[in-house]
Amino acid sequence: MKREERLRTILRELENTGEVRVTDLSRLLQCSEVTIRGDIKRLDEEGRLKRTYGGAIRRSAGISVSFRPGLYYERAAQKRAIAQKAYTYIEDRDTIMLGDSTTCLYLAECIQKGPEKQVSVITNSLCAAAMLVSCDHVTLFVLGGKVFSESPNMLDGITAAQVRRYHVNKAFIGINGINLKVGLTAAGAPQLEVKREMLACADRTFVLADSSKFGSKDLFMVCSVDEIYSIITDNEIEESYVKEAEKMNVRVVIA
Repeated sequence: MKREERLRTILRELENTGEVRVTDLSRLLQCSEVTIRGDIKRLDEEGRLKRTYGGAIRRSAGISVSFRPGLYYERAAQKRAIAQKAYTYIEDRDTIMLGDSTTCLYLAECIQKGPEKQVSVITNSLCAAAMLVSCDHVTLFVLGGKVFSESPNMLDGITAAQVRRYHVNKAFIGINGINLKVGLTAAGAPQLEVKREMLACADRTFVLADSSKFGSKDLFMVCSVDEIYSIITDNEIEESYVKEAEKMNVRVVIA
């Protein structure tokens, strides 16, 4: 079994039982206890569980499998690096629109752990809101609307209308795909309208997108690339995309 499959299984077992043991997982996944300990260590470092003696339990805060049942973050290391880079662009007293992507959730974690920066955050992500609600250095505003339980985020016309009430210094949003010749793309509703409004309300928009998002062939366009301030991606981006972006004067920052 590949490591990514093992990690998904560990998180699923943890969600079902609240606690997992190395010995049990070793039998279930038919691999050594050393391998399982390595997997648990990685998940603990990514904030998705809490390692204990002989196993692991759910985390009560942070990026938590108990708060988002069954969710598994693909390319977690790359997304965490992107979020950490994005955090360097946040300044003390900034007002921030924070999108609902998993990379934005990692950025929320950075904000949570950075009390040196007093910020105001507006978000449509229930997970990000739960993470930031108890932070003394964060003034939090949560957008309303229909909750999409798999996320869970607010992503409907009500949400988009509420975004229009705000003006922020910076917006940080995720995206389904990037086609440099076409723009930022999405597979369809309901994210389109909310993302467009988030772009419109910010002085500067940062798109947080791991390298797998480049070359998208999604049907719907969110906006053209000249409408954003910067794309922050990981160091696995193909050189051809970097060169194409340079020719188009598109700012790409590599984490």
